Amino acid sequence: MQTILILTDFTDVALQAARYAIQLAKQLHSTRILILNAYQSLEPVANVPVTPELPIVQANPDQLYKDSTSQLELLRKRLEPEAGGLTISTLAEDDILEEAVKKVVVKENVDLVVAGIADKSNLEKFLIGSHSIRIMENCSYPLVIIPEDARMVLPQRVLLAVDFDVLREGKALPGLVAFLNSLQPESLFAVNIAGKEEDAATARQDISHLHQLLDKYNTSFHYLDNSNVTEGITEFAAHNNVALIITLHEKKGILATLFQKSVSKQLAWNSDVPLLILPA
Repeated sequence: MQTILILTDFTDVALQAARYAIQLAKQLHSTRILILNAYQSLEPVANVPVTPELPIVQANPDQLYKDSTSQLELLRKRLEPEAGGLTISTLAEDDILEEAVKKVVVKENVDLVVAGIADKSNLEKFLIGSHSIRIMENCSYPLVIIPEDARMVLPQRVLLAVDFDVLREGKALPGLVAFLNSLQPESLFAVNIAGKEEDAATARQDISHLHQLLDKYNTSFHYLDNSNVTEGITEFAAHNNVALIITLHEKKGILATLFQKSVSKQLAWNSDVPLLILPA
């Protein structure tokens, strides 16, 4: 994973995410950090019909670009002492955030995207805001979400939230293996939550097929009986000093898998552990 893209709006939360990304980049043996600020010089007025008289709110694009690049340069200089041998580049884009991210990921061969999330009241805005819905729903790239209250420690102890429906399809496995090969965690906990004993028995059969794939990462397999999947995973993460949770998702529109079928939404709401979402 050579290039990591950091999304910033110049808040303290974004700064914390950037610092986390730098430390993660060192562990992943990345060589480049790219910091993106997306702004909009043309933006529709919220809840106001577009008319010839008042179609949009238009800011001065030259001034917005100047302000963005100026703040990006200040941020780059602030982070440079922590970066070691990493190259830090910056990019200001006059575009909708999710569109800017998609373009940059392709153009710059980005391997991982990192974004910070504010406190729980603002988290809802992040998850259901129009820009972020499209980012989370349609992303075809690995995405790390850093909660505001996350511990800034390297992810040596990692939890993989096992979704057998996704794993059976196999699409997520190359991305998972690539990340684990780069990260080389000290411990990997493969955790499946089963509400019924027979479900746990089926899970044991499924997970046995993953041993050959995951054993080299010092993996332990856990089958927890808990009717509340999120509670089971967050409690396990806390008890085992987990520093990163990995979830897998498929694009099925309006977050059907990521934020309904899977536990990703609830983990984002309730966990203070960084969350890596891998596309399937």
